[in-house]
Amino acid sequence: MVFQFKGICGWPYIQMLGSNKVKLNEFKLSIDDVMKALLESWSLESTEEPENWEPSNPSRGQCGISSLIINDYFGGKLVLWKVFVGEEQVGFHYSNELSDGTQFDATGDQFWENEELREPSSFERPDKPPKNGADRYINLAKLVRSKLESSLVEVTAST
Repeated sequence: MVFQFKGICGWPYIQMLGSNKVKLNEFKLSIDDVMKALLESWSLESTEEPENWEPSNPSRGQCGISSLIINDYFGGKLVLWKVFVGEEQVGFHYSNELSDGTQFDATGDQFWENEELREPSSFERPDKPPKNGADRYINLAKLVRSKLESSLVEVTAST
């Protein structure tokens, strides 16, 4: 499935065209390409949990905006999880269900040993901006896109 980058009121989304890769400036990207760009882009500025973020755990607090970016490039649904420590719910987590039904969690490695994900619920991405972190999403999405475009320039320059 090939996807074409589009935008609604300034909010990017992807229109599915029909292959399992993304078309960005005439080049096909894999989910590994997007993950590499995300990993290189995550920072204290992009996390929802600055008090818990560390360079040694860069995906901490990045789940919401990262799942939106994965959805931008690969479509599918978003998945909302409840995060528990013991029997106490301490938060929420987002991951993706790709168009082909594959479950994908870009930030699944962020959790501490005592944290457990439960009660997943998949849903269609809303057409409006996120209530929390819209600015972080826009900034991270731009940075990821820039890194993807730069890596494509490097690849074409070396061939």
